[in-house]
Amino acid sequence: MKKISVFVVATVLSVSSFGTNALEITIDNQTTSKVAMAFSYLPSKDKDWVVDGWYNVEANEKALLNLDTANEMYYVYAEFSNGKKIEGGEGAVKLMVQNRSFVYKQNEAPDSNVREVSFLRARSNGDKATIKIK
Repeated sequence: MKKISVFVVATVLSVSSFGTNALEITIDNQTTSKVAMAFSYLPSKDKDWVVDGWYNVEANEKALLNLDTANEMYYVYAEFSNGKKIEGGEGAVKLMVQNRSFVYKQNEAPDSNVREVSFLRARSNGDKATIKIK
């Protein structure tokens, strides 16, 4: 399980900082279910897209995640403890996920303990994005 920062009252704790090449994503889970999220993005110092998961956000909590990318486009897939998912849509890509934490280059997907899912295409506003889940 990967740790992400949680907003506590008015204090923001950051897991890591990548400087100007970071995409800061605020995840606002307004549901009564825990969510596990995976992302695909183009790292700042690489030419190969990566797939990175799982980032967990508890029910009714906000969290802050920094991804090492300067690219405004990224992809997201999420599974909730109640069985619902965030997936698919226009411009979606099919990628592999594993049941435990993982990071891999898209062109070097693992071949064991994987399943294919549909990642939703998303775009940030410069170096920031907010994902509100209701």
